[in-house]
Amino acid sequence: MEYLNTGSHLGTGSTTVLSASTTTKYLVKSVHATNVFSGDTSFALSWVDNSESQTYKLAFNVRIPEGSSFQALDNTFTLENLDSLQANCGSDNAIDLSISYMEINNSEG
Repeated sequence: MEYLNTGSHLGTGSTTVLSASTTTKYLVKSVHATNVFSGDTSFALSWVDNSESQTYKLAFNVRIPEGSSFQALDNTFTLENLDSLQANCGSDNAIDLSISYMEINNSEG
């Protein structure tokens, strides 16, 4: 097992930024949002819980000033099988999102 990273350039529409499969789970270590826009923008992060068919807000309408960043998740968060994280922001291509996570096969835990 090792930590992996993924990134996304966010726009105004909801984007799935990380999604566990039927055979894997993710231990999400951090989610870091950086405003690369020429003004302030808003940011939202949601967890889609597949087992309950529900979506829960982890960050909602957070205002991130120009040239600033926001640590949306800074402690381990588990995505179970078929769970996902979705994100969006208030302006097109305004947020660069970085996610650090560990992938675990179902046989490992």
